[in-house]
Amino acid sequence: VEGYTEREFRRAREEGRRESFDAYAADALLAMARAAIGAGAGEGPGTGRRAPSPAKVIVRVDREALRRGCVDDGEVCEIAGVGPVPVRVVRDLLAHDDPFVAAVVTRGVDVLNVAHLGRRATAVQRTALEWLSPTCAALGCTQTARLEIDHRIDWAGSYVTKVTALDPLCHHHHALKTRSNWQLVEGRGKRRMVPPDDPEHPAHRSRAGPPVARSA
Repeated sequence: VEGYTEREFRRAREEGRRESFDAYAADALLAMARAAIGAGAGEGPGTGRRAPSPAKVIVRVDREALRRGCVDDGEVCEIAGVGPVPVRVVRDLLAHDDPFVAAVVTRGVDVLNVAHLGRRATAVQRTALEWLSPTCAALGCTQTARLEIDHRIDWAGSYVTKVTALDPLCHHHHALKTRSNWQLVEGRGKRRMVPPDDPEHPAHRSRAGPPVARSA
């Protein structure tokens, strides 16, 4: 569905239309249904219409489980958005050397601690973020396509990009943050995005300082 949604988004831009993500997804679902029954045979190379792009599959597996071929207690082998899968499924995916399959091996490269000095997230960091936060970080937003990576701390002041300081935001919420100074409340994962005058806005909390402990 994501591949078809991306095509509908690009088509709308070419035609000068701007619609909601839900509208693109609905058009994508209809196009996918038509293609399934053979009505979409006129799509693809040479027809002037873009074929859907493959979706990226993110796999998380413990290194020892991958070597052993099965999962023991406390180990994980799963596909993001799908759930647990047999280790043989992951092995088959990796054996095909598919450029749209990314593996997060939990005792190999610790993607959560990777940092670099560039503004843009590396491919490893982006994969880690897609696995940790597959939807927009704003509470109540379920958008998964065309997410924009946002720096919690302005990159111009830190010159460092860390996965733990990045949040995926949809275009709407990213625009609220950039243009109107809305911010996600402190924490990780899905959380509220609040306007500048909200008491939970990070600017107010930083000015107030840490809470003062009171004696009993």
